Amino acid sequence: MRKVQLGKKGETIPVLGQGTMGIKGGKSKEYYEKWKASLRKGIDLGMTHIDTAELYNFGNSEKIIGEVIKEYDRDDLFITSKLFPMHLGYKAMIKACNKSLERLDIKYLDLYLVHFPSFIFSKIEKHMKVMEQLLNEGKIRYIGVSNFSVDQFKRGQEHLKKAEIVANQLRANIMKQKHIHNSLHYYKKEGIILTAYSPLGHSGYGNLKGDIKAKLDEITNSHNATVPQIALAWLINHDNVIAIPKAFKIEHVEANAVAADIKLSDIEIKQLYN
Repeated sequence: MRKVQLGKKGETIPVLGQGTMGIKGGKSKEYYEKWKASLRKGIDLGMTHIDTAELYNFGNSEKIIGEVIKEYDRDDLFITSKLFPMHLGYKAMIKACNKSLERLDIKYLDLYLVHFPSFIFSKIEKHMKVMEQLLNEGKIRYIGVSNFSVDQFKRGQEHLKKAEIVANQLRANIMKQKHIHNSLHYYKKEGIILTAYSPLGHSGYGNLKGDIKAKLDEITNSHNATVPQIALAWLINHDNVIAIPKAFKIEHVEANAVAADIKLSDIEIKQLYN
């Protein structure tokens, strides 16, 4: 699996990870075993970055992941979770991280994100203070954010004393290109990772029309690939972009992994801009 640099320490992260927002609650044992099997397959294929959040299924997503990752060498995995920013107070935010570690049954998170900016309950500067303390205590290795604008990202960085924000997780896909066009240039300049969530979209590709739909079909055929594979490849062929598709079925995990090896030309990438 191809990797890209994360932060300024020289560490790398796979261009494709595994999203887990789709793990639902109240399902059968068979349902959760299928999710575990898909996560294992992804790890075996090099998608060792697993993304979750305390908000996903009220923490049960983290528990499912914890049952899988205990089967692997912790050093071979990169685990990301997210702080729900509505926690009231400093101690509550620290407790939230501890609870995520407990559910995942690990001693540290590789990357911890502020799930989205909140101006009602707590401010960005308070989140960053908590994040830096967790970093200094060894409970997290890197700090990140999610759903932040560039200005909010800059504010977050300004409120860190020594640490850096290494990633911003944003909704980006071939149908939702706003962040690719409007903010990626900043993240590239600063050496920041843009992590694309919902990289395959939620509504399929039926809304694509005209030239983009025709070009997508043409590029798909020329690479002997599928439309979802080209859609993923289009994202991760941009510098500083990684993606975290979710996949419940093993065959979808396998298909996603193929996208990491698809090299699109600059012309092909631009042909799919809207």
